[in-house]
Amino acid sequence: MLPHERSLVKELKGRPFAIVGVNSDSKEKLKQLVKDGTTTWRNFTNEQSYGKISTKWGVRGWPTLYLIDHNGVIKHKGLRGEEMEKAIKEMVAEAEAAKGS
Repeated sequence: MLPHERSLVKELKGRPFAIVGVNSDSKEKLKQLVKDGTTTWRNFTNEQSYGKISTKWGVRGWPTLYLIDHNGVIKHKGLRGEEMEKAIKEMVAEAEAAKGS
């Protein structure tokens, strides 16, 4: 999954798109993932499966993906692969259209 996320970051650079990670890994593990280039986007640490962020958002398994639009509305949860990529590209196009209005 991480290679796909990295490719989306590269492909959509300069467009209204961002990945924000919330990880159950320790701070040390997360620092290593950033240092070695595994993740190239902003990350927060939950430090446990039942931390504050995952509890508030109702995360039951890892990874759980939320697609949030340019207005801050959750549009999709749990999409993967081509279905996720299609939804992201549609949301980016909507954000660009709204910006141009």
